Amino acid sequence: MNHIDPTRFREVLGQYPTGVVVVTANDAAGEPIGMTVGSFTSVSMDPPLVAFLPSKTSSSWRALRESGDSFCINVLGAGQEDLCRAVAMRKTDKFAGFALRESPAGNPVMDGAVVWIDCVTEQVHPGGDHDIVVGRVLGLDHGSPDQPLLFFRGGYGSFTPLSLASGDTDLLGHLAEIDLARPHMEALADKFDTEVTAIALVKDELVLAAAAGRTDIAVAPTRVGQRLPFIPPIGSCFAAWGDIALRAKWVESVADMLNDEQMDVLRQVPDLVRDRGYAVAIGHQAGAQLELVATRINAGDPEVPSSSMREAFFKALDGYNQLEEPDDVELRSLSAPVFDASGRVAYMLTMWGRWERVTSTEVHDRVDALCATAAAATQAIANR
Repeated sequence: MNHIDPTRFREVLGQYPTGVVVVTANDAAGEPIGMTVGSFTSVSMDPPLVAFLPSKTSSSWRALRESGDSFCINVLGAGQEDLCRAVAMRKTDKFAGFALRESPAGNPVMDGAVVWIDCVTEQVHPGGDHDIVVGRVLGLDHGSPDQPLLFFRGGYGSFTPLSLASGDTDLLGHLAEIDLARPHMEALADKFDTEVTAIALVKDELVLAAAAGRTDIAVAPTRVGQRLPFIPPIGSCFAAWGDIALRAKWVESVADMLNDEQMDVLRQVPDLVRDRGYAVAIGHQAGAQLELVATRINAGDPEVPSSSMREAFFKALDGYNQLEEPDDVELRSLSAPVFDASGRVAYMLTMWGRWERVTSTEVHDRVDALCATAAAATQAIANR
């Protein structure tokens, strides 16, 4: 058997980037303990299993093992390098100076972690100079919307994708058209330091098919892949430039939720959006709640009934496409249509706001840039 030099082994394997997690638990006295791990992976969906690989000689791993079978995986965010190093280097009081909270299983969860995963030890296998710890997942959820911390070539960093795309097969035709607009989407996202999302209408659903950039109002690590019903207040660009049947379908889908006066206002929205050339949403609270409910339903959260989606839509309705031009507002989003070669809406581009308030002038600057980007995407399809 050939001898592999350990230094060479480490150097070559270091070309593969890994995420960084902190495994936490409570010791016998109820104090938080933990260790930094770069070798974490998902194992199985049914049953839900994950694994991490600690060194057999690690005193932190020995303490975790002696604490019992319960532990929590904390996926660190890009801004948590100091926490990562503290946990890795300190022998005691590893979490001093860092905020913690308790997971549903009673394990420490670090503020700012991108994801937390409560586990119970399923099996521990020998793996050379490491152990392979397989944990059964008891609960998990998103945390911070930050990008994850990565370890690569001996150093820490992060990766911010310029664009993401859903891999759903019913989107292949849309994605071919969206791909043509990627440089324009990325330039717009970079100009305003925000996220630009391409949203397609597939049958009765709005699908967030691709995205460029990142915004601080996002409630999940990515919006890509989310599916929402084609009902007000979202999707107004498709109703505004759609045929009579599509417009009626969109408006009447919420007739059971609104009174006559509200329905009269809603019936004016498609014409308002078409006259303006764009759709607008203001107010972060209702919008964030809508996005959170949609994210949890799309993730299959059994604690969030599908009926809560319509309730969240109803609460957000007043913030979309108001008759008055927005001024000094929390700008949630702006949307504009991109047309295919036949003149139908291929998809809509949504540029997301940020936490700060914006003036009317700033809104119009964003509108002009968004509409120019949508026009460039339309031209790219025509030139294909």
